[in-house]
Amino acid sequence: MAAAWPAALAAQEPEAEAAITKDTSDTRPLAGLKDDEIAQFFTLISASAEIEAELSPLIEMMFEPGKVESGWQDSGIDILAEIGAMEGGLKASLLRDADTEVLSVTDLLGAASPDLTGFTSLKLRAAPPGAVNERTFVSFEPGLWMELASQRTTRGQALCYKGLIGMVLHSEQPPAQWGEDEVAMIGVLVAMTDRIAAREVCLVYDRKGEAFSTRSFLPDGRPLPNVDADSSPLTIMPASALSAFIRERHRAAQE
Repeated sequence: MAAAWPAALAAQEPEAEAAITKDTSDTRPLAGLKDDEIAQFFTLISASAEIEAELSPLIEMMFEPGKVESGWQDSGIDILAEIGAMEGGLKASLLRDADTEVLSVTDLLGAASPDLTGFTSLKLRAAPPGAVNERTFVSFEPGLWMELASQRTTRGQALCYKGLIGMVLHSEQPPAQWGEDEVAMIGVLVAMTDRIAAREVCLVYDRKGEAFSTRSFLPDGRPLPNVDADSSPLTIMPASALSAFIRERHRAAQE
């Protein structure tokens, strides 16, 4: 469900970030830690009682459902067939979110592998066992991208997600140099993703002119209006443009 939640998460970050930074006096919290120790650091943050207390009501608010919609799973389009019928198929076309603050691009084939020369890559969560069939690249600020790897099933034409979500952080700045703000933001992202992964959520795609939109549902057909409240249209982006898109985020911020 990676295409649906980045904007919803961004709206909840400040309160949860405060819980991470409140007791942190070190301005470079990850200095001297090895990669596996950094991953463990974020695991401990995600599992902490304080973060649970901050995030639990936010998650419950995000996932407050509406009334069951009959036939929900077949109320949209077959997004895999739509993109698959385009020139080059799913391998050649990605879905780019129109949000200009929280950038995200989704590969519905799960095969995207952008050129990340100059980035430090840090695995925070292992990819799901078996085949990964979807990847989303999300950026909340310049120079930091999170790659999310997931598996999905289908219910009618809806794409459904539950279970482990792989997380690899790509940063232009080595983790040892991250300040409190970066560590807090990543900590919230990891903790929120862990909690979302524990729930089954389905996306129904609709066509909006030349773009697409999504509607989020629980598997029993109840909609999730709060998840969708801040969603933006999705447009087709050539897969060949992904590497440049990731780098442009940093260049635009420097101008």
